[in-house]
Amino acid sequence: MGIDAGSSDGIQVFSLLGTTYYAMLRARKRELEPLGISIKQSSVLWGLKTVGRPMTVAEMSHIVDRDHQTTSQLLKRMEQAGLVERRRGPHKRSPITVALTPRGEEIFQQAYDRYEVHDEIVSCLSPEERDSLKLCLAKLREKAIARSAQYPALPGPLASILGVGQ
Repeated sequence: MGIDAGSSDGIQVFSLLGTTYYAMLRARKRELEPLGISIKQSSVLWGLKTVGRPMTVAEMSHIVDRDHQTTSQLLKRMEQAGLVERRRGPHKRSPITVALTPRGEEIFQQAYDRYEVHDEIVSCLSPEERDSLKLCLAKLREKAIARSAQYPALPGPLASILGVGQ
């Protein structure tokens, strides 16, 4: 006895979210290519700029949705490119923090001055439809996070911008 995948609202929503996400991701990737940065790198720059202070690798892991080791490697590459600076705290066991460099600040400005593709894509929705979509997606995100019990709360400034609970 087979499963009728078309009859499941959950599968249909998941499929639509996934294909939409990946299409928008590819469009943003093309937008960032002239700057020589990846989407993950732009997320690091955005996170640092939004929070407005140096962040630990653990905090940044949450923002880029990668494990500590993968995030650490990403930050090392970004440091080599002059986009961020990693700093060890004053004590032997202090966590490493990451801060924007002037070059990182400049690339951030260029990356977000170019941020047109997603606005162009969502322009097919009315303001009311966009508001409704954001509310629905925030609800789904919170439910999925509660179900997976994987993510800690976002830093306050990011949670506020994204309109999600802390």
